Amino acid sequence: MPGAIRLAIALLAVMLGPGCGDGPRPPALKGAPDEPRIVVLSPALGVVLHDLGLREHIVGRHGYDTVLDQSIPVCGEQNGVNYEALLRARPTHVITEWGTRELPAKLAGLAESNGWVLRDFRMLTLGDVDAAATALGGMLPQASPSARISRMHELAGAAPPDRLWSGRVLLLMDVSPIAAIGPGSAHHELLVRVGGVPAISEGSPYMPMHKEDVARLAPDAIILIRPARAGVDPDEPPGAAEARRDQLGAIASLDIPAARAGRLAIVDHPLALLPSTALADVADEFAALLGAWAEQ
Repeated sequence: MPGAIRLAIALLAVMLGPGCGDGPRPPALKGAPDEPRIVVLSPALGVVLHDLGLREHIVGRHGYDTVLDQSIPVCGEQNGVNYEALLRARPTHVITEWGTRELPAKLAGLAESNGWVLRDFRMLTLGDVDAAATALGGMLPQASPSARISRMHELAGAAPPDRLWSGRVLLLMDVSPIAAIGPGSAHHELLVRVGGVPAISEGSPYMPMHKEDVARLAPDAIILIRPARAGVDPDEPPGAAEARRDQLGAIASLDIPAARAGRLAIVDHPLALLPSTALADVADEFAALLGAWAEQ
């Protein structure tokens, strides 16, 4: 399974379920320096902090992070925290995305004894992403929000516009095996917020499927979100490539409206699968595809 897809599935598995809310509230930081030292244990939140103009303040990162400077020490991942690296980083703030699990007691204890600000965020829906960006921007006065932050706020808070195109769009994150993106995910909401109609109206954020399921669903268009590569500038604009039949695998040979009309597309933004502020760029790509299909 491609590494980007394996990472996305791991992130979705962690994020599914009831909201995890904020982590334990440590006491106010005593004698904190003017400049924060941030450890961010989430690839998605790393993007948010980058878009808030705070990357120069990050002293520790998640093991799967591909956006921040790769020379920044890894202080943990979803399987656990590297406490030795965390202590060496001497953070003032520790930002996590721990999913539905309780934050590790040791992490909470170290935050309390060292006066760290410890915050945990859920990152699954557009509202989650916007709430995290708003909270972090308010917590850290050094923030200098980019245009992508403003666009995310607009997407999360605005009512869906008139439909750009009435066809039903199936969002996929992989084709071997087939994995669809469904309700409850930021991507599903993103499609709706730019005037699209999701082919899947009921279900969960991550939905394994067989080609027979796709045939019965009979979508009018398919968008495969397949990040082209990792470790690139997060400000790089997205690109949509007309999907070749071999990239869609068995789906391209199905007798469905999407295949018959050639409405098969790939969004290849390197951060397209992360529920982060980078989705503001992906929204524009979705809108461009819908507009082109409407003209047909």
